[in-house]
Amino acid sequence: MRRGFSFVEFLVVLAIISVVAAAASFSFSNLNGGQVVDKAALAVFSVLAGAHSSAVSSKDAANVGVRILQGAVVSFENSYGTSDATYTLSNLAGISTSSGIGTDIIFSDLYGTTTASGTVTVYLLSNPQVSSTIQVFSTGIIQRN
Repeated sequence: MRRGFSFVEFLVVLAIISVVAAAASFSFSNLNGGQVVDKAALAVFSVLAGAHSSAVSSKDAANVGVRILQGAVVSFENSYGTSDATYTLSNLAGISTSSGIGTDIIFSDLYGTTTASGTVTVYLLSNPQVSSTIQVFSTGIIQRN
C-alpha cells in the first residue's frame, strides 16, 4: 500500500478551497461596497447640511445651494458657478435624486427652507441595491436613512 494522496483527492481538496475562497471574496466585496456607499452618502449629507447651515447663518443674505451631478456634488452661493466647492464621489458610487429635487437644492437665507424636497440616493454602481438614502424636507431639515 502506497502512502500519500491520489490525484483525485488532490483535485477534490483544490475544488473545496476554490469554493471557500470565492465565497469569502464575494462577502468582502459586498462589505467594501457598503463602505463605499456609506462614505459617499456621509459626504453628500455633510455638503447638504453645510449648505443649509451656511444659508441660515448667512450674513450676506445669500441663498446657498447644492447641485447634484453624476459623480459629484457642488456647493454654491447665490447661483451656480460662483464660489463653488466640489466634492467628487468615488468612481464606484452613483447618485440620483427624486423628481421633487431635480439637480439643484437651494436653501433660502435666514430660514434655510427649500422648494426642492425629496430624496437623494447614493448607490453602488456595480450593485444598485446597495444604497443609502438622504431625505431633504421643505423645512430644510436633512435626514440620512
